[in-house]
Amino acid sequence: MLDQTTKGDWKRFVQEGVLDESRINERIAASWNHCKQLGVDPYNGKGNQLLSLEELRKRRKENSRLMKLAEPFMKKLEVMYQDSNVVLLLIDREGYVLRMAGEKRVKAFAEDINFREGVQWTEEQVGTNAIGTALAIGESICIKGVEHFSVASQNWSCSASPIKDENGEVMGVLDISSPYIPDYHDHLLATVVSAAYAIETDWKNMMKEEELALINYGIKEEREGSDSFILYNRSNRIVYKSPAVTDHLPEQFQGDDAEFPKEINKFPVLSGETNDIIGHRISWTKKQLKEPAAHRRNTSFTFQGAVGKSHAFQSVLKRAEKAVHSSVTIHISGETGTGKEVMARSIHDSTNSKAPFVAVNCGALPENLLESELFGYVPGAFTDAQKGGYEGKIVQANGGTLFLDEMGDISLKTQVTLLRTLQEKQVVPLGGKKPIPVSFRLVTATNKNLGELVKNGTFREDLYYRIYVYPLHMPALRERVEDIPDLIRCYFQKRNWSFRWPDEAVKTLQNYHWPGNIRELFNVLEGVHTESGTLAPAVTQIESYIRKITPFEYEEREPADSLSYREQMEKDYIEKALKQHGGRVSAAAQQLNIPRSTFYRKLKKYKLDR
Repeated sequence: MLDQTTKGDWKRFVQEGVLDESRINERIAASWNHCKQLGVDPYNGKGNQLLSLEELRKRRKENSRLMKLAEPFMKKLEVMYQDSNVVLLLIDREGYVLRMAGEKRVKAFAEDINFREGVQWTEEQVGTNAIGTALAIGESICIKGVEHFSVASQNWSCSASPIKDENGEVMGVLDISSPYIPDYHDHLLATVVSAAYAIETDWKNMMKEEELALINYGIKEEREGSDSFILYNRSNRIVYKSPAVTDHLPEQFQGDDAEFPKEINKFPVLSGETNDIIGHRISWTKKQLKEPAAHRRNTSFTFQGAVGKSHAFQSVLKRAEKAVHSSVTIHISGETGTGKEVMARSIHDSTNSKAPFVAVNCGALPENLLESELFGYVPGAFTDAQKGGYEGKIVQANGGTLFLDEMGDISLKTQVTLLRTLQEKQVVPLGGKKPIPVSFRLVTATNKNLGELVKNGTFREDLYYRIYVYPLHMPALRERVEDIPDLIRCYFQKRNWSFRWPDEAVKTLQNYHWPGNIRELFNVLEGVHTESGTLAPAVTQIESYIRKITPFEYEEREPADSLSYREQMEKDYIEKALKQHGGRVSAAAQQLNIPRSTFYRKLKKYKLDR
């Protein structure tokens, strides 16, 4: 049992970076570290990102289905907690408060920190908080008092649970918050989780009804003689294809992930009852299908490595995908070997693969060589200079992406010149006088905490704000061990090796703590494969090889909690339903409105199938 987090614990962390993990919940500790890496101000934390009334109206309209389903539950909770000093909040997937209900005096107290409708309440904006952290981890959480990263929220206790759609994607958060009183309202988290689960159930039922409506629409259109068309639901998944589709549709347009030319007709399909858009109809002519694939621009994001399934990495991919559609400056943080350059290259190639991608490892070059490498030089600029001069990496990246790795190792002198280049969008080669205009996307990366370097005076504050615009944090491999099977498979496929490792061997790799992250994992795979060839390695062989190459003591990863709060509640619901129906799976699944195939997976997950 963890001791209660104190103000002293918080002060030691924000002032000295010291974290006593024996006193602080694992998720709180991870969030504090994340907030510090993002540069969140621990001494502020008031909401600053506020929507205008028009923007809030637009967001509510975009989330009208969620608001409609959540409203009855919010009203019930409002009655239930009348005179209990709480506010109830519904938040969208990006952290904006869509609705706040509750007592006027509590709302007034919340107004002091701009905690109100239209504010964005994420970890990036206000630090560790139940709403933002629930969005970040995809799990329900209660955060009390000084567990909040920023002082503005430390007078509050908040319980939040994500609301997930039919695909398991977070579409919003339900939250109950109150002025903090120790050990008061401890039961609120269970209430929020139950309400969120009920909203999810209603949402899934609504999606099924919409899909039935789309299928009926397709049958009707087919009877009326419509030719080739496809119906997609709101998640862009194919629900219905007319019989003519497979005869006339080229192979590259078939499948759930097909991409169509812009000229192909796309029309919304409306609900007959509410007039809401429930899907889209795609139709075309033979002439429209002749457009070559080269004329279609790919605007989707593709990560050039193993995507995996962990929430930690999926949230990074979602943020990266948003960056693909703009030229925003990106800073990628993470430990050595987590794949920072792979991420930078993936963002570049998903944006414009034909433009130059120029990478520079700033930590691998001494100061004088780094300056000439970055800025270039004119003929005769210094002894041993190339006869014709050198245009430099910044000029080479013109029109594309400049990736500066190990950014924290750049000297203060070079930082000044780089800052001037970024501000003026032109570079002057060493020994030259004429500036060269440049335009490129800047992506930087480091395994160091730039915020700490600024405080220590080894990194310029003005350059920090110039490059730290859109941060991405690559999680350590020990934080995404569920992705290890996919990483192994991806590496084996690249090396054209047959994948025959047994589950025990993979499990051994998942139990190791991986201080060198993905790079160390790939080194181990290479070495073990060299030793064993196509034969499946024994567990002892893998452990022995890791001990040979690691400079550290061999350690197994600390096991995570077996079940999250939300998962434990779901397990309890399933056990109760099975008990009520004498162990009959079909009846229990029907009661909980869970498809039988999904229900069997959950039985296996929670070890209830024995």
